[in-house]
Amino acid sequence: MSDETENLLLIEAWQARDVLYKELFGDYAYSSPKTNLPPSSPIPGFKRTSHLEKDNVFNPNMSTQRIAVLTYAPNDSRPYWMYITSGLSNPWYQDVPSEVSGFGTELIVKTKKDARWPIQLLRRLAYYILSYTGTLSPGKILNMSEALTKNANSKINNILVWYEDIAPDCWYQLPSGGFGIFATIGITEDECRFAESVDYGPWCIQQVLRQTNIGQITDPDRDCVMKSDDINNLLDSLKAYASNFKPI
Repeated sequence: MSDETENLLLIEAWQARDVLYKELFGDYAYSSPKTNLPPSSPIPGFKRTSHLEKDNVFNPNMSTQRIAVLTYAPNDSRPYWMYITSGLSNPWYQDVPSEVSGFGTELIVKTKKDARWPIQLLRRLAYYILSYTGTLSPGKILNMSEALTKNANSKINNILVWYEDIAPDCWYQLPSGGFGIFATIGITEDECRFAESVDYGPWCIQQVLRQTNIGQITDPDRDCVMKSDDINNLLDSLKAYASNFKPI
């Protein structure tokens, strides 16, 4: 593998993802770490963009494979804070385009308030993906073993991965390959048990959240929806609908 070829593909993918994010979400408010820049390239004739720092040092080893979390403030079309990973779809160990770029995913958390815990959560999920050399895709449920925040009374200790409402195409193309933008939604232990007990459980619990006005927002302080009025009627209706899709 050529270091220069690997680095060029990384830069092209990084820049293309930056453009895609801006088209989908607008400008981000801040980044963690504070800079989210691809490595520069020494290749003659490579067109440098305004996103690249002139004094970046060409470093084609794995230190160039950084993962950032970008934070987007609410706006007229998005009444919540949004956090998204940037880097899981980097072309890790690739020097040519492939069907899937890197780990094939970027993850989003939405919240009512700006906070530090969504960034920490996304970093934990990124570490999970990197450590297990796998990915997270819609329908996956993870038990986080503890509440998502330091609030000891929080009941949100599970994560549901689902299709992202504000990235309707779900699957996007970079020069290095495709990747999905998926929502990560905090759910309670009882909500998790329901999802694991019925056919098409991840779809069912997402519908429950939608119909109880939670949607894809993660609110660590909310009550479990299983305590809502008339929840049994809603659950029975969703289970009956999902049963129509069971294989005969």
